Amino acid sequence: MRRAGLRPNSRSNQAMRVDPITLEVVNNAMVGVAEQMAATILRSSYSTVIREMLDYSTAVFDLEGRIIAQSCRIPIHLNSMSRSLGTILGSAFPIAAWNPGDIIVTNDPYQGGQHLPDVQTFLPVFAGGEPVAICGTLGHHLDIGGMRPGSYAGDATEIYQEGLRIPPIKLFEGGAIDERLFAMIAANIRQPEMTIGDLRAQTAALEIGRDGVLELIARYGVATIMDCLEAAVAASAGRLRDRLRELPAGTYEAHDFVDDDGVVDAPIRIVTRVTIGDGTIHVDFTGTDAQRRSPINATLSSCESAVYYAILAIVDPTIPANYGVYQPIAITAPEGTVVNALPPAPVVGRNAITHAIVNALMRALSQAVPERVTAAYYGMSNVHVLAGDGGGRAGWIFFDIEVGGWGARRDKDGPDCHSQGIHNLANTPIEMVEASYPLRFARYEFVADSGGAGRQRGGLGVRRDIELLDEAGSLDTQFDKFKVAPFGLFGGGDGAPGRLVINPDGPDPVELPSKTVNHRLRKGDVLSMRTQGGGGYGPPAERDPQALARDLREGKVSARAAARDYGRGDAGA
Repeated sequence: MRRAGLRPNSRSNQAMRVDPITLEVVNNAMVGVAEQMAATILRSSYSTVIREMLDYSTAVFDLEGRIIAQSCRIPIHLNSMSRSLGTILGSAFPIAAWNPGDIIVTNDPYQGGQHLPDVQTFLPVFAGGEPVAICGTLGHHLDIGGMRPGSYAGDATEIYQEGLRIPPIKLFEGGAIDERLFAMIAANIRQPEMTIGDLRAQTAALEIGRDGVLELIARYGVATIMDCLEAAVAASAGRLRDRLRELPAGTYEAHDFVDDDGVVDAPIRIVTRVTIGDGTIHVDFTGTDAQRRSPINATLSSCESAVYYAILAIVDPTIPANYGVYQPIAITAPEGTVVNALPPAPVVGRNAITHAIVNALMRALSQAVPERVTAAYYGMSNVHVLAGDGGGRAGWIFFDIEVGGWGARRDKDGPDCHSQGIHNLANTPIEMVEASYPLRFARYEFVADSGGAGRQRGGLGVRRDIELLDEAGSLDTQFDKFKVAPFGLFGGGDGAPGRLVINPDGPDPVELPSKTVNHRLRKGDVLSMRTQGGGGYGPPAERDPQALARDLREGKVSARAAARDYGRGDAGA
């Protein structure tokens, strides 16, 4: 029997009359519920990945698994929880099998997830004995097992090597915790106190979300809330269709490359063909390279999230991101390619693909709306994992992500060292890291001349040097854009590629590839990261002399680069 809840009803095809004030209050309150969940995770989490980098998301869903409200967290998570939840509801646990107090956990990339460190939890909301909604959380965990610390195994050739794979299973049943399942998870990971602590933070947040939804139901009733959500979904779909109708109809093609997969030294080609017309947009990845026997693969949910982000960012980022906003977007992602990998392909490094998707879509849509797009940004979640044994004490893992320069826009320079929207991560404070790990930061500064030259300059990458204070350690990295530089647009220059160097100021510096596996470190070794700059926009000869003079004064452009790229070596005089 079809059960009632926050889902489309018989009025979904009719123009519903909802009081506009109630509509705004209810829909903003539902977003507020998601934000309360997010605040709970922030206050109660353990690892720096969640507590400092803020690599987590929260949302509220209808009974068919479709997103109706989400917090302002990680865009790459956009709608990806919906695919996991839809899979759960369609097979493992139909809504009729859920009871009050149940919490289901999963991280399976091949059942709607993205990669194994992203653990998702879901809890149903019951009112009057009937399910009415589902609350969900997603958190990137410090370690989920596998071959390498932090579960970033750059040499994995199948997903079984990447860590603990959790199919949809009840973590709590009727409010009672399954201690055996928690024990099984803890036994398969390197930092159980961190991971289990973060997982408990996620489950606590679900209860906060449930209580928030019930508070709204007590005030307005299920029928009113359902009408408001129906109106909000229809409004989001309608707004995106209206914005798409404003764009020039046609088909626009572009591509971007990932340097390599870390195993085979050959670039990976991402092809995008974008067709706009009649209030819809279709993104076709036909022609994209086949999946690799390495972790540089993305599942369909990762691909979809990257597409959704890019389109909303370009077309109208102010549209509320409920499931209605995705209705005008169609995606063709051939199975067995790097944008829609099939098992048992490893997928932990899927961000190399998702960032390339975003930049390729920017390049394609620059042909239609050049005033709205940016040149290529730094193009990768620059993951690095430092680990050690603590000099005989308990082992430790430091997971972090470096950012770089954004691409320039038609009328503005690219922001320097700014987390790009697809991952939207916060900076991990140096003081906190040094107080928690045997690490010392020697340098943290902009890299001069790393932004692509142009009428508008690309944003600068950064240099960050970290010294190991432990007796021994290891380094694993997932960087990119060391060979294929972030591109400029309309005559703008490319941004600088990235670099990794061990002991850069010593007598024997060692250059590392972008994707480094288990590189051994000794006490005193210094890891130096130079992140990618953003591409420039427009011919460098058209740059405002005052802007170039300011760059020279601030050390963002050297006199040599000013003469080489802009032909104006005396710009600072």
